[in-house]
Parts: sequence; structure tokens; C-alpha cells
Amino acid sequence: MAMAPTSVRRAVAATVCGALALAALALGAGGASAVAGLPGADMSGTGPQPKGVGIGSEAALGQDACAKNGHTDFWYEGTGPWCVNPWTAGEDNGGATAPGVTATEVKVVVYQPNDAMLSQQQASGGQVPTNQATKERATVEEAFTDFAEAYEYAIATYGTYQTWGRKPVFEFVTASGSDEAAQRADALEVIARKPFMVYDATNPVTGAEIFTAGVAAEKILVTSASTNAETADKQQPYRWVPGQDPDATAYLTASFLARSLSGDKAKWAGDETLTTRTRSFGAVYPASGIDISTFEELLAENGGSALVDRVEYDNSDPNKYQELAPTMVSKLKAAGATTIVLFAEPAMVRSIMSAATSQDYRPEWIITGYLFHDFDGFGRSNDADQMKHAFGTGVLPPAYEGSVSSTGAFQWYWGTAQGNYAAGLSGGVGFVYQAIHYAGPTLNAANVRKGLFAVPSTGGASEGTTNFQQGFGRTVGMPYDEYALLGTDRNLAWWNPEITGGANAVASIVGKGKFVYLDGGKRFAYNQFPTKQPKFFDDAKAVAEIARTTNFADGVVPPTMPCTGCPSGGTAP
Repeated sequence: MAMAPTSVRRAVAATVCGALALAALALGAGGASAVAGLPGADMSGTGPQPKGVGIGSEAALGQDACAKNGHTDFWYEGTGPWCVNPWTAGEDNGGATAPGVTATEVKVVVYQPNDAMLSQQQASGGQVPTNQATKERATVEEAFTDFAEAYEYAIATYGTYQTWGRKPVFEFVTASGSDEAAQRADALEVIARKPFMVYDATNPVTGAEIFTAGVAAEKILVTSASTNAETADKQQPYRWVPGQDPDATAYLTASFLARSLSGDKAKWAGDETLTTRTRSFGAVYPASGIDISTFEELLAENGGSALVDRVEYDNSDPNKYQELAPTMVSKLKAAGATTIVLFAEPAMVRSIMSAATSQDYRPEWIITGYLFHDFDGFGRSNDADQMKHAFGTGVLPPAYEGSVSSTGAFQWYWGTAQGNYAAGLSGGVGFVYQAIHYAGPTLNAANVRKGLFAVPSTGGASEGTTNFQQGFGRTVGMPYDEYALLGTDRNLAWWNPEITGGANAVASIVGKGKFVYLDGGKRFAYNQFPTKQPKFFDDAKAVAEIARTTNFADGVVPPTMPCTGCPSGGTAP
């Protein structure tokens, strides 16, 4: 999570967020070179480990529970976290090393939405917990508990996570409401329970900012979708994000525009009068969520052309987007922008493209992956004529060949007809176990941060796979400490309206129109983008789907681990 001083962090739509977190948590094994005892690990940017953790040690790598690639097993062989030191039952772990921690337990409070809040999320199109047997709506508590059961099975059977003699014990607190007064009251109730960690599961898109800040102020670890940067800067290491880092979008987009597009003709615009002109960039950005000044500074530092105009919109009320969009388009058109950079959520992208068509304005549209507006399902709902000129950088990888999808550990353990599933919970559940695993025997907030910052990054640009890059601290190549799980690398994509298939991230959503990807979906970290203009809109240079093997550094899908006695009956994901 970037700590830019004026931005506000937000996560993502629940369905997409869950797919991302599942992939990042378990499909990032492998690598290119052996460093510091870890097979295939790139130690760039890693910090010192907490005492006793032993990432890369002979004892860690020599365990039966450690696969050849230096990772533990999860639903696939070798796709768990990096191996750490073994632990014998009864060893002294320091006991009560922090509030909410004993020698045998770690208290974790899950702050869940009430029924009215879930209904509101469902009405706005968000995915809510679902009982897979009855197809009825479930509670966050039911879904979280079922996720945790799958993790506990993996720990007991394969030693997937090292918990150093302790076990997470979950307590659930239901939100009394979403307004400021309710959040403050709820924070006091949670603080009184004296947990070690709190997971804000109230809303996978917005989170509960007042609640989160109140809990962190008491020096309690909290993970939440929404984190106010000005507050969070003063509260680290207590604030974490289980989803995407929107602030990375400003850095990555500035690097891409400067290195790959600036100074060339706007050849992919829909208006012939624009195609002969050298690109002039305009930007659309929300009042909260993107630090536009930082973006402009980075664009200049990288040698890119300055913006000819930028238009801000109030993102507090999406119902007003259609009303705001025409004026925004008029300003950009009058400024002579040939190319519009979209720091905009899907609803605003849809509104502004529609307004552009109404004003006979057809510029190039630069996708940035902000709040996953590069999702195929969103692209299909945008103005079809404008989308023919949409290209840029995407967060989501291509769909798998054959529209194969999986809910990962959950499906491996529960199958498709049992258990309560909620896509947006996967990152939060995984973070609990990951934090304990890497913190070592002396469990406290400082060691959670130290442990996560010591872990080599995995996936995506760090390993040459098509999966998402995952890492914390300085391991992912960002010029600041990263506190979010995802969003620090991008691929190159353009919109093809003619092809039909399953959507990226959610293969079950089949339709016409998809983003297609250059270089087989190759991903780039900050300042790694090509220094020549990529070959967008060239069918011979792009793919819509990829093999699952591209998610693994060695190009081989590892064997699925048996799930003996599981409700799934051993169903492979």
C-alpha cells in the first residue's frame, strides 16, 4: 500500500478481488535463480527476518513439509508460503508476546456487515456470501469460518502454515451501522475485546475507514479495504490492505506513458483528425483515490509529455456520474487531448465514454487497471464504439484456455456444492495465517511487519509469470513500503470487440468482447515497460487466453494435493 500523502485507499469489487487474492496467495511459487538458500527466490528488497523464522535456512528447507521449490504444499504441490523453521509442540514461544496473544492462541476479531449492509451490497451488484448447497445468502461469519476450516486442514495435513504453537481463534462482531457514529461505537467494542488482529470484512470495496483508524490508534493490527493515507502513515505497522494498492497505479501509469507512448502519434484514436497529431494526454481522476499531483510529477521525471488538462470528479455519489460526464468530456475535447488516461472506476468509465460519443469525440482511451476497470465484464458494458480505441495496462491476467476457473483452497476442500463461499474474504483469511507464519515465535505487530517485509516477492513481474506479483515492503520494486497484497505490476492489453469467451478473473461470465494481451500476458513492474511503442491492435501479437502453465515459473502445473476426508471428496480445483 503506497503512503502517498493525499490519496485514499480503496479495494475492489468483491468477485474480482477474491479471484486476485486467491491467485496471488497460492500460485506464486517458483522463480529464476537461487539466492540465500531459497530455490528460485529473488531477495531484492527483502529486509532482515524476525528471530527464529529461518526463511531459506537448512532446517526450513530440509523438512518433509517443504517442497523442492522452497514452499510448503497447499492445494497444489509447492504453492504454499515460503518454508520456515520447524517447530516442536511444547517449545517455548514466549507466551503472551502481545495483547491478544497467549502461548496457544491468537485472538482475531472479524468485523462483519449486518444484514441491511449485505442487502445494500447485493443490490448494488456486489457478491455476497452464498451457501453453495442452497444458493441462499450466507453470513460473513459462516463463510469466514468455512475458509478457515480449509486452511486448518492444510496446516494439519501438510504443514502449509507454521503457527508456532498457536492457533487463530476468531470472534465475530456485527457492525451496528455504516455511519461514523456506528463505526466509532463498534471500534470501542472491538478494542475492549483486546484482540491481536482485526479484519474489517464489512465491505470489500470501501471498508470502514473510521472503524479501521480507531482500532489502529490502539496499536492493534487491522486489515481493511479502505485506508486513509494521511492517517495510515502515522499508524504503521498497524494498517494493511488485503486487496489492490490503487496508489501504485499512478506510478506504473506514469512510467508506461513516458516510456512507451509519449512523443508518438495518436494512431489508435477513432477520429482521423486526432490520429495525425502527436499524443497530448488528458486525465480523468476521482477526488479521492488517486494522487494526481504525484502522477504528474512522476510523468515529468520519466520524460513524458505533460497533461494538457485533467478533470476531477466527485466519487462519493456514482448516481451523479452521468450528469458530470458531459462537462468533463467538453473540457478534455476543448483542451485538444488526443489520449485520455482513465484513473476512473468502472461506472465513470462507462459514463464518460457515453458522453464522448454524444459529443462526437473519439480519442484514444488509456486503461490503467484502476479499481479493475480492465475486467472484461465492465468493458462489455461500455460504449462499444469508444472501446474499439481502448488500450494500455491491465491488472487482470488473461483468462485460462477453456474458461477454466477455480475458487482455490475453498473448492479444493469444500467442492462446489457445500460450504459457504465469499470471494472477497480470501485475501483477509489468508493474511491472518501469512502474518503469523512469517512473524515467528515472538508474535507482535513489529515482527509481522518485519516478517512480511523479509519475504521474497512472488508471481508476475518478479518471476516472469502471468499471475499477479505479490509482496510487501520494498520487494515488489515500488519506491515506497508496500502494505497491500496486490497491484504492483501490469500487463499490456487492448480491447477486441469481436471475440467471445469467459471473462478475465471470472471465467464463468461468458460474453462477446475481451481484452487481449501482448507478449502472452507478460507483466511489468515499475520502470520496466518497453521503451518503444508496443504493437497494440495487432491480432498477430496478442492473445485472449493463456495456458494455466504460465502461472508457474517453471511452466508446469504442479500436482494437486490429495484432500482426504474433505467435504469435496478430494475434488481438484
